[in-house]
Amino acid sequence: MLDEFAYLQLWQKIIKGDRKAFEKLFDALGKELVSYAYKISLDRALAKDAVQDVFVDLWLYRSNLNEDVQVKFYLYRCVRRATTKLLRRDNQENTEAQWYPMDFEADELSPEMLLCRIESESFQEAQIEKSLKILSEREREIITLKYYSNLKLREIANLLEIKEQTVANILQKALTKLRQQLSYLISIVLFFIFD
Repeated sequence: MLDEFAYLQLWQKIIKGDRKAFEKLFDALGKELVSYAYKISLDRALAKDAVQDVFVDLWLYRSNLNEDVQVKFYLYRCVRRATTKLLRRDNQENTEAQWYPMDFEADELSPEMLLCRIESESFQEAQIEKSLKILSEREREIITLKYYSNLKLREIANLLEIKEQTVANILQKALTKLRQQLSYLISIVLFFIFD
């Protein structure tokens, strides 16, 4: 992973038309930004489209860019806006997520073990997905920035242009909702196991 100084150097090269720097910046942050957009939209295709739109605009309008920016925050903010714009355009809130199995060697597992592993991971993914859907868009976004992108509360506040205390309050509310949802799910599982 690159640091902010390296991102800034790439950024300045992009402004001058360096395609290799553009590709390197995309390679460094593309997956992270798609993950962020996905956590907001819960739609993989929309998340990829939002990030693609941001990078296309970045390249097309590179000559208009400010040379001295916090690149990562700038791109996060652009992706957030692009995702919100696409959500509004499509007028969709939450869609079922596709599941992509984790990489593992099929030769190492028997067919039965492989099937059990896939079903178990699929169930866990579905439960997490269901739990995230109870959160508002803002709560999901803050959870994503805090726990998936490892940003500090101050950084999240700057990115979202809200007060740090507001971020802390929303985060606490979201975590409370998740705890309640997950404890409910655990109760259901225990009921079926011990009944």
